[in-house]
Amino acid sequence: MEIINAFVIIAAVVILSGLIAYIGDRIGMKMGKKRVSLFGLRPRYSSIIITIVTGILIAVLSVTILLAVYSELRQALFNINDVLTRLEYLNEELQNRDQELAAKDKELNKKDQELSSLQQEIETKEQQITEKEAEIAAREKEIAKRDQEIAAVEKELDELSQNRNELQNRVNELSSQRDELETQVSDLQQQISELEADYDKLREVANQLQAGVIYYMGEDMVYQKGDIVYTDTLEGGRSEQETISALNKYLQAANKVALQKEIEVNQDTGMALRLQTEDILNAARIIYNMEPGSRVIVSLIARVNVPKNDWLYANFQLYEDFKVFEQGQLISSREISAEQSSKEIETELEALLQDINEKAISQGLLPDNSGQVGSINFSQFYDLVNRVRAASGKVRISIYADADIWRQDRLNDNLKFDLEELNPESENTGRKADNNE
Repeated sequence: MEIINAFVIIAAVVILSGLIAYIGDRIGMKMGKKRVSLFGLRPRYSSIIITIVTGILIAVLSVTILLAVYSELRQALFNINDVLTRLEYLNEELQNRDQELAAKDKELNKKDQELSSLQQEIETKEQQITEKEAEIAAREKEIAKRDQEIAAVEKELDELSQNRNELQNRVNELSSQRDELETQVSDLQQQISELEADYDKLREVANQLQAGVIYYMGEDMVYQKGDIVYTDTLEGGRSEQETISALNKYLQAANKVALQKEIEVNQDTGMALRLQTEDILNAARIIYNMEPGSRVIVSLIARVNVPKNDWLYANFQLYEDFKVFEQGQLISSREISAEQSSKEIETELEALLQDINEKAISQGLLPDNSGQVGSINFSQFYDLVNRVRAASGKVRISIYADADIWRQDRLNDNLKFDLEELNPESENTGRKADNNE
């Protein structure tokens, strides 16, 4: 409706302006024809004045109509400074709003990022929930399966319960039979006791006979079956030629040791050992196939009892060599009271040495034919006894490896004995005595 009114006003202004221009033109023409003079001016200038006045009337009329119709235009025209001030204020307000809007946009972007992160986390949680739900479903299936198994077991238990009475009757019958069997066992035990007494007598006679046989056979035996003829360490993983050369040197050294016994010797080759070619090749193959730098203990073992002047048949035994004890490693220790008698101290030390022997064998040290891995001599042993007796109170004897000990080594010269007095009342508490034996 306002748009229609505006067009009506504009049309009216245009019509009135045209009408005023027409009237002014007609007046100007008439005054020009009649050569009318205004204010004493020439007609030409009078016509110009009339034209100017007409234009002024048109402008005044147009502005008057617009100001009369539009109060906003009237206020804007007469209050232009206020409008400009208001416009500047609105511009500043608009800039502030723009800055706030930019801050809000930045905050909104940050919130969008947080929302995206939360959305991703939610998706991760949903995936975990899905996996957990799948796991729960699998567990539920397993539980259902277990329930079926339990039901089957319960059914079986019901069947067993039904048979319980029958089993109880059977148990009663077996109990009666057990009583009868116990009576028979008692009779048999008495018979066994009598037989054991006879067995002990027969065993004593057999031991005597065996001792006699061993004595008379041992006189003529150079090697017993299983005796070690020769032992040495070879390096594994070398070339084929080096392995064969090392094994030949080993066999020559073993043959020299065997020749020290009274056994049969091949006069053509000078060999006293009887070895199978297949065994030699097998030993060479094993040594050759070992890791480079590794060591192997090669032993020749008597295959059978070897009487004097008979052939020495032997087999190979190969053991991987390794370091059993590091230098300075504690092998065993024992606390002994120095107040005991010499006999009791000797018994304690013998038990300690036996413990070392068993521990060394369990760790991999190879025993000799007597099942030992070494011993200390008589003077060393009693020197240790005297050192214990010279102490007071409790004494801890610690035995260490004096050097690196490998599987084929003996303990004889590779042990170090440390003595430490433990008596708190002694002035020499904590004193150590070192002896490299």
